[in-house]
Amino acid sequence: MRKKQLVHFLLFLNFILAPGIVQACAVCFSGTEETLEAFYVTTIFLTLLPFVMLASIGYWLYRQYQKVQ
Repeated sequence: MRKKQLVHFLLFLNFILAPGIVQACAVCFSGTEETLEAFYVTTIFLTLLPFVMLASIGYWLYRQYQKVQ
């Protein structure tokens, strides 16, 4: 139990003393508006992609079912 507490304390101390490690994402913390816009557009695209894929598969299945009928 002591080792686990020591590891947690050292990790906490590391994050306190080196805040640059916490801000490791180059896109999130960059100052340029262009980079942030690209980050947001990519996030929206990757969020919507599974829904579009599932809707496409559903539409294809519906069309196949209509052909059989």
